[in-house]
Amino acid sequence: MSVVQAQAPTGEREERLARARAALGAAERSASRWGGRIDRTALRAGTGRGGPVGLVPPPAAPAPTPPDPDAPTIAPAAPAEPPVAPDEAHTRLPVPDALAPLIPYGSLRAGSSLAVTGAASTSLLLALAATAAGEDAWCAIAGLPDLGLRAALDAGLDPRRLAIMPAAAEQTASVLSALVDGVGVVVLGPHLPLTPALWRALTGRARTRDTLVLAARPPGRADVQLEATALGWDGLGSGSGRLRRRRLLVASAGRGIAGDRETTVLLPEVRGMIAALPAVGQQPAATTADSPSAPVALHAVRRAG
Repeated sequence: MSVVQAQAPTGEREERLARARAALGAAERSASRWGGRIDRTALRAGTGRGGPVGLVPPPAAPAPTPPDPDAPTIAPAAPAEPPVAPDEAHTRLPVPDALAPLIPYGSLRAGSSLAVTGAASTSLLLALAATAAGEDAWCAIAGLPDLGLRAALDAGLDPRRLAIMPAAAEQTASVLSALVDGVGVVVLGPHLPLTPALWRALTGRARTRDTLVLAARPPGRADVQLEATALGWDGLGSGSGRLRRRRLLVASAGRGIAGDRETTVLLPEVRGMIAALPAVGQQPAATTADSPSAPVALHAVRRAG
């Protein structure tokens, strides 16, 4: 009696398994960088109804068939692996509401790059970095030697999760690579000796590490480009007053952006953040003492002793 051995293509199965492991590793790295954690118990096969559902369910047992004594014995083939589900979209990072209409889907993809040119580039970079970092991620700033902690705090950045690179660094490429590897949001100012080759290396490294790179006038192309044009200042009256805020016209271009997108913003707004220009005849929202974002009032305290 002849025995026919049926074998499943092992090469294709190993390739699927390798892709699944690579996707899981990338998801774990991204989750750990943004303060999350992946529960590996969810990847185990369920033991019954109501149990955890795995990504790769156990193969169903074949229905028994009556043996045929005259037919050759055929060894059962190994069950085929179900197709690996494609990776979900990368982590999406929020942007200030005033700039959301300029960016596809109103958010930035982790691992992408954004360039800012024109007026008030530093203020726009800080506003973008503060919103993207949120309350969990770290932010690193390089190439802004005149930036103070007070300005970073006013923009919304948490000094406890902020790293500032010195202006003069001997090993700029190594330091920037280390920042891209370990920090969720990296801000690159205009005072950095960036070359086109170093820029390409940093953006390529950021894509694999899910790091958002925000740069002022980079030497290469970015996924999204913002160009700001100054329209004027508000606050001065007839020979008196103080400059309080400026109006900017911000336009965007890049991947996924069709046509011309532009909007007018106020920078800084009353609370020190960026805001959209109110409609004609509408005044900006006033900040009240009960508002969570209102500045804390300072009260005089009599000195003891």
